[in-house]
Amino acid sequence: MIKLFILILLPLQCFGYSNDLAVKSGLSYSWANIKTLQNRNEGREDSMTGAGFNTHVAYKWTSWEFALSSYIFWGDADGLRFRAQGNDIEGDATYRHVSFGPILRYTILSLPVYKNWHPYFGLGPSWSLQTIKMDEPQTNGTFNSRQKLTYESRGGFLVLGLEEQVDFKEYHPVYIEFLYSYKKSRNLSVVDSNDPIETNILSTEETKQDLSGHFYMISIGITLF
Repeated sequence: MIKLFILILLPLQCFGYSNDLAVKSGLSYSWANIKTLQNRNEGREDSMTGAGFNTHVAYKWTSWEFALSSYIFWGDADGLRFRAQGNDIEGDATYRHVSFGPILRYTILSLPVYKNWHPYFGLGPSWSLQTIKMDEPQTNGTFNSRQKLTYESRGGFLVLGLEEQVDFKEYHPVYIEFLYSYKKSRNLSVVDSNDPIETNILSTEETKQDLSGHFYMISIGITLF
């Protein structure tokens, strides 16, 4: 009877592995509200949704964890409006969003939510590339469907999540995470997309924070090794 009682308590007392490096990855669903310079003047914003994956190379002490993280997702958006090369561009688009940066996480080991699931939170800066390709752009310039826009943005991450705390990472603990990120663009490049192998940048300009937005993501993943 005493042994059974101890076995029941063991999962509740598990504080997880420590002083070890791990690689984690999972799937994500994201949505965003973005504003361009044109939309900001009109007091409106565009919505975007997408799906993708996230990857983390993380070193975990006991409660603290330092991770180099990346989040990638793809999606569609309708009626986007941008300005490049001095011309207005509008149309429906597909986009790819890539964000990466260091995140410092803290796990609250004294607060189990359910069995060996514990909450954590984290912060960190982010660097992002948003690539936008329009099917039939409407413009008063020379921009066309064989070209794409690439915004370089900077901002920050805020993450809240739950993760299993197990004795060894080889048990492949699972995590569930909500991420919020705010970004503002710094540079805009117009890229020729005819050649999928070679990148041909036609022009680069400062965007003066032409593109900004609130990005949200829900992820579920697992420690791989």
